[in-house]
Parts: sequence; structure tokens; C-alpha cells
Amino acid sequence: MLKIQRRVAERVRLEPLEDPPERVAGVDVSYRGDRYRAAAVVLDAETFEVLETRTAEGRVRVPYEPGFLAFREGPAALKVLKGLDYDLLLVNGHGIAHPRRAGLASHLGVALDRPTVGVARRPLVGEPGGEPERVGDAVPLVHRGETVGHLVLTREGCRPVVVSPGHRCSHRDAIEWVLRLVRGSKWPEPLRLADQLSKRWKRG
Repeated sequence: MLKIQRRVAERVRLEPLEDPPERVAGVDVSYRGDRYRAAAVVLDAETFEVLETRTAEGRVRVPYEPGFLAFREGPAALKVLKGLDYDLLLVNGHGIAHPRRAGLASHLGVALDRPTVGVARRPLVGEPGGEPERVGDAVPLVHRGETVGHLVLTREGCRPVVVSPGHRCSHRDAIEWVLRLVRGSKWPEPLRLADQLSKRWKRG
């Protein structure tokens, strides 16, 4: 698995988005026992209209291990994303804010050759240069002398989220689009809806 992560990291490209995305997808995976349900939601980036939703279910093949989430959730995410039309993918997980610069968002971005951004609850690696104080603030997350992501305050009164580019996206674009896609929640809308869709099955 380490060798695969190193190969993924070598292929990651951090670069500005070629064009403003029109269709933005979010993907999330939930678990119930030894089963998973992956959910993907595609929104219009301007109107927030839901354009497509999809779910996929299956059996968990790989146990959870910190730093290796891509091997547990990657196959499920790829399964549910197959055939969907989108310009930017938001992933519930890390991009390059990872010990080997190869989090779930980077794995998916490289595999799909799509611009991806990781959005996570807490840092996996790195030390932030403080705490964001106002909505829209982004504080660099530094690991081994390299900025690997940012703590971004998306909603007043909430903890910041960790935003890191996965592939074919810059730090600036990652932060900008996460903030643009927030609507009444700390999470960008495509991820919030994908999370709801997967959790609905879990509760049921």
C-alpha cells in the first residue's frame, strides 16, 4: 500500500482549475456492520440545483487503518461516481494533507483524472499557524516545511474544516470553492447532501 501511495503522490498535479466548474460533485461513504453505502450528489455550482444523485452498496473488504482510508473507501467511491458528469469533486477526506501526500481525494483525482478537493473534520498531519477567526479565514497547515492544506472557517460558531487539494487543483481554488459551496452548514453543499444520503441508509 505504501508503494501505491508513493506512486499516487508522484502523479498528483497542483495547478489552477482550467475553467470555473459548472457541475460539482460530493462523495461520501457510510458503514453498517460489514456493509457500505456510497453516495454521490452533483449540483449546479451557481444555483445549487441537484442535477444527479446516485448510491452504491457492497461489502467492506479492507479494515480501517489511519492513513490508508483510500484503500477502504476508494473502490466504493469509484463505483458510485462511475458515469457521473461533473467538473470538480469534493471528497470527505484528505487530499495532499496526508503523511505521504496521497489521501483519498488524491487517489480519486489521479484514478479519475479529475480536479478533486479533500474536506476533512480534523488534520491528519501538520501544524496550523494559528486558528481562523472569521468566516472565510484560511490558516496554512504545514507539514515538514510544506503547506499541505488549510484550516478554513466556513461557518461562525463551528470548528474549521481541513481543506486540501487532491489533484488538478490549487490551494487557492480549493479554499475558494469550498467557501462558495457552503450554504447554511459548515460543510459544502455537495458533501453535506452526499453525507445525508449515505447516512439515511445507515439509520434505516
